[in-house]
Amino acid sequence: MVKISVRRQAHLVLALALVSVPFVACQKKSETAAPATPAPSAAAGAPAFQPAPPIKGPVTPALVKQEADSITRYLHFPKDAAAAKLDGAVQFYCDITEEGIVETTHALVANNDVFKKVVQSALDWGRFTPATVDGKPVRVYLGGTVLFIHQNGEPVIVVSLATQDRDRVGKLANYIQPQLVGGLRHTLQKEISTLTRGVLVSGQAEAVVNVDAKGVVTGTSGISENPKGSGLGVLLDNAVKKAQFTTAYENGTPAGGAINVVANFSRF
Repeated sequence: MVKISVRRQAHLVLALALVSVPFVACQKKSETAAPATPAPSAAAGAPAFQPAPPIKGPVTPALVKQEADSITRYLHFPKDAAAAKLDGAVQFYCDITEEGIVETTHALVANNDVFKKVVQSALDWGRFTPATVDGKPVRVYLGGTVLFIHQNGEPVIVVSLATQDRDRVGKLANYIQPQLVGGLRHTLQKEISTLTRGVLVSGQAEAVVNVDAKGVVTGTSGISENPKGSGLGVLLDNAVKKAQFTTAYENGTPAGGAINVVANFSRF
């Protein structure tokens, strides 16, 4: 792990706080956009949700590979001389297949488009170590942060599989946030299939999902949608509350944690 000074840690946390531009989903180059989806109406007085049971059997989260085909092999500082001198941070949100390939990049968030393009290219070509349940590879939705920093005048790139807890990311903590088992695309398609009525709408939604140390959803917060009043926030909230997640991992030990789930419904 890269060791950084307290001053540098504070600088990184501040830089991450500035990564607050609106979510704009990106699409892998080989994909085509899917039709817009129907949006549900929120039911008044709906009962408290029943979370999915914890996953049975041993679970391992998707990880950043160390082999030659890792996404890290495709990450580099921008070739532009001015940008190469800057520090930057890019958050990414992806579905990862059983082979560790990025199936869909749901969103990239950065305060500098030059760094964003570098990360998108790495996700297009690189791979992750896939997540497993009971020894079998599974699809997952995950979020991560790529930090482009300079340490003692030398460029350094760090990949963290966390987005929601920016303090941990900025301090380069040994922490992996929860991951949605089955992937976001499948989870939303399953929820959409239950709709009996609605209107066709295209837009985005986000929810913060809290998960306990067994991988059980304990609640959601920060529900947002664009356009407002579309019902996409309700749809996403309903879907993730029924989903199964891996636990967070703190220094390799299962722990409670949170993940922000970002969805672009034009992809479903």
